[in-house]
Amino acid sequence: MSTNRKNNNDFVMQAGILAAAGIICRLIGLIYRVPLANILTDEGNGYYSTAYNIYTIVLLLASYSIPSAISKLMAGKLEQKEYKNAQRIFFCALMYVGAVGVVASLFLFFGADLLLEGKAALVLRAFAPTLLIYGFLGVLRGYFQANKTMVQTSVSQIFEQILNAIVSVGAAYYFMKVFESPEYGAIGSALGTMAGVITALLVMLWT
Repeated sequence: MSTNRKNNNDFVMQAGILAAAGIICRLIGLIYRVPLANILTDEGNGYYSTAYNIYTIVLLLASYSIPSAISKLMAGKLEQKEYKNAQRIFFCALMYVGAVGVVASLFLFFGADLLLEGKAALVLRAFAPTLLIYGFLGVLRGYFQANKTMVQTSVSQIFEQILNAIVSVGAAYYFMKVFESPEYGAIGSALGTMAGVITALLVMLWT
């Protein structure tokens, strides 16, 4: 088998793994969003959706493209067998996402009242720490992708979604029972997002 054909087969396999993980994650998302919506009620869902949309925008600006950027930069150096330079890119990326993540998290937490009004701002603050954690997760995913393996990324995505579902539903239900207020249920759901990202990061570190 020629090298090019082998590389093509490897690419197809890795792409298939990533696609399968994406399908599984979507199925999990569809399953848990129904009970979550019922727990939060329309008011709580409104708070959560509004805060989540702002969080997503800040995430896109801060670190969402990190995995693909790191993957391309490191893959180029690895292809040329410049292993030390590839390592430098990796560590520089960690420092970059650390700095940007801190700034983005602080901005989201202390600037929540400027971005949203009322109780939705409380929910937005609950998303703030996730911005910092996601940056490091993105660098690790880019690292493994540069080494031409999607297994770690795929497995971490599945675990991320599973923990997100469990914690989102569980915390939302618990907070609604304890505080009897929709905004606290939405905060519980936001904590599920953070729990999922932390879990994915731990999975990446473990693998």
